[in-house]
Amino acid sequence: MTLPFRRRHNDAEASHDRARALIATGFTTPNEPADVTWLEKHLAGCAECATDATAYAADRELLRALRDQAPEPPRDLWARTAAAIEQESGRRDRAPRALRAPRPWRIGRVPVGVASGFLVIIVVLGVSLAPRSIPLSPIDPAGSGIAAATPNAEATSIAVVAEALAWIQVGSDGSFEFRRASLDSVCPDVRSGCATLDTGSTTRLNLSQAPQAVVQSPSGSEIVVVTSASSTGGADIVVVSVPTAEPSASVSPPASVGPESTPPTPTVDPSGSPDASGSAEPSGSADPSGSAGPAIGHSIASGIAVVGDTAYSPDGQWLAFSARPADGLAGPDLYLWRVGDDIATKITSNHRTFFAGWLGNQVLANTVVSSSGPLVAPELNPPEPAEPTATPEPTATPDPTATPDPSATTDPFALVVEEHPVAFTMDPETRTIAVVAAQDMWRPQVDPTGRSVVYWAGTLVSDGTGTGWSLGTGRLVIDGWVTDEQAPDATDATGATAAPVPTLPVPRPAGHPVTIVEGPTVDFDAWFDPGGLRLAVWIADPADPAVGTLRLIVLDPDTLEIDPTVDPLPGVAALRGVSINEGRLAWVTPPGQDGEGSHVQVLGWHGRAFGQVRTIQAERLFVVR
Repeated sequence: MTLPFRRRHNDAEASHDRARALIATGFTTPNEPADVTWLEKHLAGCAECATDATAYAADRELLRALRDQAPEPPRDLWARTAAAIEQESGRRDRAPRALRAPRPWRIGRVPVGVASGFLVIIVVLGVSLAPRSIPLSPIDPAGSGIAAATPNAEATSIAVVAEALAWIQVGSDGSFEFRRASLDSVCPDVRSGCATLDTGSTTRLNLSQAPQAVVQSPSGSEIVVVTSASSTGGADIVVVSVPTAEPSASVSPPASVGPESTPPTPTVDPSGSPDASGSAEPSGSADPSGSAGPAIGHSIASGIAVVGDTAYSPDGQWLAFSARPADGLAGPDLYLWRVGDDIATKITSNHRTFFAGWLGNQVLANTVVSSSGPLVAPELNPPEPAEPTATPEPTATPDPTATPDPSATTDPFALVVEEHPVAFTMDPETRTIAVVAAQDMWRPQVDPTGRSVVYWAGTLVSDGTGTGWSLGTGRLVIDGWVTDEQAPDATDATGATAAPVPTLPVPRPAGHPVTIVEGPTVDFDAWFDPGGLRLAVWIADPADPAVGTLRLIVLDPDTLEIDPTVDPLPGVAALRGVSINEGRLAWVTPPGQDGEGSHVQVLGWHGRAFGQVRTIQAERLFVVR
């Protein structure tokens, strides 16, 4: 066919117009052979039209690629649409009734504001449902003659009101650094880079061993570092004072160490053992400039292996943890440390007691029994300080004269003996114990408002060492939490009214458990946010218990049931140990993801809006809880 085109006073310009028309129509319908021959000869001798043909082809590919990249709808799309609907409806309602004639609902009579709002929603949803492919790469038009695509609009950050967070990482000089950062915005897509997590302050730490866990006091003035247990010396629990206000410099001055700590000169490591030369060398070298030295702490327990969590009481007066001897000859016991004391105190000696968490300012713990009989709490040690170095009880030491039977073999089909956890609360001041009225409740976590509880509902089995236990038959559940007031009979044998007897609080689950994870499960951790409506659940990977899957569960504020309509973190890989607080959840990503090192990843929220942000990659990261 012959295409009509506008002839100009100049034949050369007319040939250019014809060439552009043939180029454009050739993308949709084949040109006539004569037109194709003419166009090829023209492009061979006309650099201008040849450039246009290349640009047209590039533009066509860009437009076609837009189908594979759905635009991000504005977060306030529905809010603006709803406002337009209400505004239009308000105008009609305010009009005099005599001026309004009844109108049937027809497309042609939909108000303009409403129709435009629905049209925007339909367009955005339609594009969002289109098939997606690789993102469109921007093209630099300079020197190419190719029309450039409009760059993607940068994602709008989500403003959040969140608690500041802290973490530990290895610095450039090899020493451990305690870092703080505030969080005021997050990104709908963490890779969009609309918000960054920048360090607000840095404090270098004098640690002789790598951390295993780090806990911050409620006031933020000190941290407790649980070091990794070595095969011989065991772990230390070190209390370190840190600045509470952000300094102007990037590295803070040396943090003071509290009234009972070791003076900074001569410097000693947290275990208190000098090196062969008589002076301890910190694991991280001092700042070459000499402008700031590392923060020095003091040990409240040594030669142990910490089992489970370590946590401050909400009022910041106590620290609780469970630990066993580093040699593994005995099981764990409960320890308490009153802030300001020299050392921690061992509360139990049955080698079967595990710290679970805090219920207000009451210790919440477990002991393990062999049968599912009456719920009995462990006996407590006399209220006097114990030595900071936990040593095995004499009865737990193997008989040196006993020799193993060479004919004895391990039976792979031996019966697995399941044991039973008993949960109890304890007042750290009075040592008063109240047993939780629930069978087989392991490691309960009660939300700070006292309305919900998460726990392993099931049995335990020996981990093979004789001093530890693993999860047996059961499931991870969430339930309501209640405290009944139980009072003895207030009348005596003659029927006369006896003297008033104080009521005894009996904590227990409400009895309507909902399964979160069905067993078998290797291990788990669970934490509530301060409002009790966000629950972080971490499930260990059977192949590598140091790595697991992290999920954030949202509870309905009215029913306290799991809200199925909100799933902001369906499941991500995370190292053990996360931090959840007001408005945010932080964890460390395993190294090697996306070909990168570890990051401190943060999920922040404001209402039902969620977004993420992360730090730059670094080595040996530990989130501070």
